Amino acid sequence: MKRLLLVFLLMMTMAFTGCMKKSHVDVSSNIKKSLDNLKSYTSDVDVELHNNKNVKKYSMKQFYKDGRYRMEIYDESDKPDKVIVFDGNRSYVYFSKVNQTFIEDNSDNIPAYSLFASFVTNFKKAGEIKEEDGEEYYRIDVPIPDGNTFMYNEVMEFSKKDYKPSSLKVYDIKGKLFAEIRYKNFMYNPKLEDGLFTQSDISTFSRYMNIQNDLSIDIKDVYKYTGINPVFPEYMPKNYVLVNVSIDMSNNNAVNLTYLNGNDIIKIVESVYTFDGKGFEKKKSGNITYYKKGNRYVVDRNGLIIDVFSNEKVSSYEVMMILNSLI
Repeated sequence: MKRLLLVFLLMMTMAFTGCMKKSHVDVSSNIKKSLDNLKSYTSDVDVELHNNKNVKKYSMKQFYKDGRYRMEIYDESDKPDKVIVFDGNRSYVYFSKVNQTFIEDNSDNIPAYSLFASFVTNFKKAGEIKEEDGEEYYRIDVPIPDGNTFMYNEVMEFSKKDYKPSSLKVYDIKGKLFAEIRYKNFMYNPKLEDGLFTQSDISTFSRYMNIQNDLSIDIKDVYKYTGINPVFPEYMPKNYVLVNVSIDMSNNNAVNLTYLNGNDIIKIVESVYTFDGKGFEKKKSGNITYYKKGNRYVVDRNGLIIDVFSNEKVSSYEVMMILNSLI
């Protein structure tokens, strides 16, 4: 009887061990299959850079497709900072604060280490890797073949539920943490438009795109799509930055100019239609006649109707400065 019980316990132990081994193999196999089949991805990304005692934080939206990538970077205050596009041959950087695009030939100025695609490349190049099967995450530790003293090896954590990357830690040659990257809303192999990876569409931040009704375009293409020569204000309150130019196809192809200061927005809508002023208070300031209702201001500029939608943090005086700079 004791012998039978011992045999039974031994068989149960072997079966349990076999299940554990199978589970480990399945997770590892599925993750590696996802890496091998990667053609494109999108992800929201939070980055922390550790430099001595200082920690720099910023966020970005990453797009990748067949060796090309796009990184839309926001600063610590969540304000649009810049867009980096690599079209397969050259890198371009759009700086939103000055509304200018430059060619970037120095790869050290591009945070490519934060790209999931960079990890995949290093993973495929690495001769030896370390793997660790945790309770909720599966970790892969790989050396960085083209690394330096600051970026020597990296450890990626994958969720065991959906095999998607959740975080990446990059270590220096002494084993100290250099960067920590967290991935959110990650999508494997979505369909992405090629225009995202070109210089011509670099000035539009995807965060402010409305893909259902709005067509986000580059400034120089506004007239081609609408027949309107848009008027841009020479004055804008401090720290407000133009982050998007779009056409509202549900509103007579109106041109929308979106300015942001953190989460505070000023929107200017320009279109051609008959404005009768009903429901608005008619006012005059100097040589400008305008209509006001709440935080909305409307002026007629020789048949071009310009709506300015402000927010509570923008004073009436500042709105009038905007209107004066439009005329």
